[in-house]
Amino acid sequence: MKRYFGIMIFALIVSASIVYASDFAIYSGPSNPDWISAGAVKKNTETVMNHAGVKGLFNSIENFGDGDEKGDGSPLAKWCIDHTGNGQQDVILLACGTAPSALYPFPNAKPDGSNVENFIEAGNVVINVADWIFYMSYEGGVRSADNGPGGAANVFDIPGLTFNERGTGNQVPTELGEKYIPSLKAFRSIRPWHVEQFANTNWDVVVFAQENADNADPAVAISKEKGKDGFGMIAAMWQMATPNWAGTDPRGIGVAEFIENWLAENASLDVHAKNKLSTTWGHIKQGR
Repeated sequence: MKRYFGIMIFALIVSASIVYASDFAIYSGPSNPDWISAGAVKKNTETVMNHAGVKGLFNSIENFGDGDEKGDGSPLAKWCIDHTGNGQQDVILLACGTAPSALYPFPNAKPDGSNVENFIEAGNVVINVADWIFYMSYEGGVRSADNGPGGAANVFDIPGLTFNERGTGNQVPTELGEKYIPSLKAFRSIRPWHVEQFANTNWDVVVFAQENADNADPAVAISKEKGKDGFGMIAAMWQMATPNWAGTDPRGIGVAEFIENWLAENASLDVHAKNKLSTTWGHIKQGR
């Protein structure tokens, strides 16, 4: 009876103590329409925001659209700055595949110390789909001057980094991909990770699908240096020119699965709750 009572107390404490501190921002502004359509961005954003596994991981989820992303005074920039160095690991999803000036001013106007670079270096997470990560903005519905390859190269701090098309582009899910992203199917990436360029850098790369050891997509890079908020992570996923995906769009459900399964396991979204939980369970066991 005493043990049963202890288990009931433990269950109540678990439900009361698991409060996720992390916040999640989605940028669903104007896209490069040749890579992902406005309709696909809207639908994928709704898929991610309404996914029960995603909602359960965050204290808040905010969606920023057209008009929210222009410069340092914008709502998106304020969110990014406020969530940099705040002691918790937060997440930004670029659901439209573009990098607005709120995060990275174009064309490479701030190659070092941009809001998004500071956010990542502090230990937070950025996820990109569709177009070449950090390549340009489409804010206001007009294509900006391109950052080109320099956008990603500057944020990753890897001179010459490229996501240019090469090989056949045919990406086959790895064991990790099958485990963490169940909806992941073989596809053709136009902007694959050039994995060999990350050798001897500040990043470790986890691959979920690949053509070979040097060509991958989707994948996530994890910083080897811990910031105040955690270990910075950058995921680039399904980078291909497909305005509207035939069938279920993985740029929605696949991102949700990545967050729910891989990110929840490897990031620090609930670190405070975990610490509190282990301490509480220790007290219960001692009281038996």
